[in-house]
Amino acid sequence: MPEVISVLFGLIVSALLVFLIVLVIKEWYYPSKKIIVEITNKRISNADEALDYYIINYGSQEIESHFWEIREWKNKQLEKCSDESKKQKLYNRWKQSCKRAFKFQFYRTKTRYRQVNYVRHPYKVNVIEYSFSVSDEFVLGRLNFLESHGFYVTYDQFHKEDQRKALTPKLRQFIKERDNYTCQICGKYMPDEVGLHIDHIIPISKGGKSTPENLRVLCSKCNGRKSNK
Repeated sequence: MPEVISVLFGLIVSALLVFLIVLVIKEWYYPSKKIIVEITNKRISNADEALDYYIINYGSQEIESHFWEIREWKNKQLEKCSDESKKQKLYNRWKQSCKRAFKFQFYRTKTRYRQVNYVRHPYKVNVIEYSFSVSDEFVLGRLNFLESHGFYVTYDQFHKEDQRKALTPKLRQFIKERDNYTCQICGKYMPDEVGLHIDHIIPISKGGKSTPENLRVLCSKCNGRKSNK
């Protein structure tokens, strides 16, 4: 009986120690947010593009919520610092640990087959395509960039050499609806889209980008007169 009590006491003490350790880690460890995203059948070529895809298609609510959590956590940490030297140590620690503020995982669902009695049976598996951690500053910079272009152009699309390929169907549709299918020079209304062109205000040949602010609806005649001016 004493042995059982001793074992139970040891387990309780161990559990308390683990609980205290978790509390300490949670108190001092930079807040981290894990976000898992499915990209099955999506044409995404690298991790940065995957991050842009998430922000554009899922919005910024989850990200901004974590920004708020980080700000609250930082304020609590700073309140405990009585002098500038301790605050500086905190800032230095944050520079390293903030690199894990966001943990992203992007996966694709793929079909696999198992053979039973000479018959192939399909089953689904989730395969991780991209898995990476980034700082809150990096995500904020990416978010600001995408927002400045209406969440229609990714960073890679903005820097493509061939800007015509960056003019996606989604972006085309947005410009049509924004300009109400109306030529922005002569005012011709083209709801049937016959003769409707999406024009680069600053031509691609002169460094123009396929971004909402540089695109407009023109009719075929006005677009022909404009050429590359």
